[in-house]
Amino acid sequence: MTRDAASFDHLYRENPDPWGYETSAYEADKYARCLALLPRARYGRVLEVGCSIGVMSAQIAHRSETLLGLDFAPTAIERARARHISNARFEVAAVPQDWPEGPWDLIVLSEVLYYLEEEALACTIACVVRDLSPGGDCLVAGYTGDTQTTLTASDVEHQLLTALREARPEHAITRCAGDTWIATLFSSRTGHSTGADSGR
Repeated sequence: MTRDAASFDHLYRENPDPWGYETSAYEADKYARCLALLPRARYGRVLEVGCSIGVMSAQIAHRSETLLGLDFAPTAIERARARHISNARFEVAAVPQDWPEGPWDLIVLSEVLYYLEEEALACTIACVVRDLSPGGDCLVAGYTGDTQTTLTASDVEHQLLTALREARPEHAITRCAGDTWIATLFSSRTGHSTGADSGR
């Protein structure tokens, strides 16, 4: 990681919501627009990597049979669990080493991939490709401002989409963006037109 679990956990101990996930109109708009990309009204098994304090998780859970949220900051996971989302489970975990067993009907990776070192990123992408269910969807989102990381949101999105495209030639891609964030939905729905790509 370019920033480790201890540094993130310190942020959550100092401020229970350091990025204003619960109160920011900016974050609320981002969540709404990202989730609007999802082509299904409901999913079976959903994995959210980098769930933080569970604000977006609560919204995803409304469209899930079961949700597993992962974050490597224990204090964030404590706050996510305190939401008592009945169909969600939250675990302290770092990827790729703690990647959970699939398959997953939806995988959400929000503002997390650019914090991984090169080898860990490649392994995590391989896990996504392997464990996304047939016809499954993958939502990736990232901050386009300064993250103090080597890779940008665009860099990691490109690497993920390249791997998914190669593994699943029949797919659809849809995108949206705000002033300082981007989001992309990769859908591997069987029988969909090959390589369909809707711009931002």
